[in-house]
Amino acid sequence: MRLVRDQQAPARRRRSLTRRGTTLSAIGLMLGALALGLAGPAGAAPAPPAAAATSAFPTTTADCRHGGWAEYTGIDFRNQGQCISWVQHTIVHEDCLPGALADFAETGPTYAAQLGIPLGEFLAAVCHGQDFPVSNAWYVVDDPAGTDLLSLASGNTTAFVTQPDHIYWIQVQGAWFNGTVRQADASYISDDGWTTWADGPAFNSLNLETQVDDQFVDWGPYTATHHYSYWIMGDGTPINLRVFDGEPTTGTPNPTWYEDNGGPVAGHAMPAIVFEYALP
Repeated sequence: MRLVRDQQAPARRRRSLTRRGTTLSAIGLMLGALALGLAGPAGAAPAPPAAAATSAFPTTTADCRHGGWAEYTGIDFRNQGQCISWVQHTIVHEDCLPGALADFAETGPTYAAQLGIPLGEFLAAVCHGQDFPVSNAWYVVDDPAGTDLLSLASGNTTAFVTQPDHIYWIQVQGAWFNGTVRQADASYISDDGWTTWADGPAFNSLNLETQVDDQFVDWGPYTATHHYSYWIMGDGTPINLRVFDGEPTTGTPNPTWYEDNGGPVAGHAMPAIVFEYALP
């Protein structure tokens, strides 16, 4: 299974607004300044300012107008026309559902970067709504060998296998115990019941993290719900999740270190959900 590195979303572009000048007499300019508090020429009607973008990408052509095209962090539009054309092709033509767009309003660029595909291609794949999960199973926290996620369609009896040209949204949930005090989730640990937390034990921040296909991934910032997401590209192999407890410098698990790991769900396991989308 091919994993891709996370990348930073493009930096926010700075808007440059220009205003058409108006010729006024010296007296008119003075009176206008006194009356308007130097706000500008009387009778001038400046274009309404663009509202600050609440999404990483526009969802209507109106979002592109009045300088709005320059406010979006997810796509580096060159001008208003390009922004409008992008909306018409990606959002309108694909008949995207508002709820699906809202799901990825902030995270879309990050997820597209994880997959190594353009944001427009990512949205075209997910904008028709979230389907039922293709896998809803568990990964164990006390097994250094890891556990393949199992398919719902097969009654959880055979390993779920990804398909080429499909993308997969992996969601891991909850926290588990490493000993009697320490708790861990997909990427963080706490020794005081999550009043405070850290990015892994002090001796190595990668230990106790959940791996995807035996590789460390970026699960993102800490969340109090302990729900984390990661996207992968399908390649015809099963998805494998495991907790890493060993020597991160060599990538070698230490089986004896897993003995004090325990999950609150199904004895020694944590829930994981996988959604599948076909690329356009």
